[in-house]
Amino acid sequence: MAELFDIDAVDEDDPFEIDCQAAHLFKHAPFGIDDVFEVWHSDPLFYPAVAPAHWLMVAKIGSAVLVVPLAPPDSGEAEQCRPIGCYLAAKHLADRYMEDR
Repeated sequence: MAELFDIDAVDEDDPFEIDCQAAHLFKHAPFGIDDVFEVWHSDPLFYPAVAPAHWLMVAKIGSAVLVVPLAPPDSGEAEQCRPIGCYLAAKHLADRYMEDR
């Protein structure tokens, strides 16, 4: 895989390029775009991912640990990234997140 995109370059206030992949976010009911933003604003941790994602953005929301895979934007804008899902973190990832917190 190519070098990971710079997560620190992503704009705090306008972080996401959301277009046709929005439908994919809703495949993982009950999670959607609002949940992606909640994870972003919940002091997430970032872990390297497997392509097509570069990063896994992970945060505890209520009693659940959610994961949002992030890919580079199609636009090429370094200030944004593309969320490509939102779902409950697998046990091993949730455990790692809790240990790292």
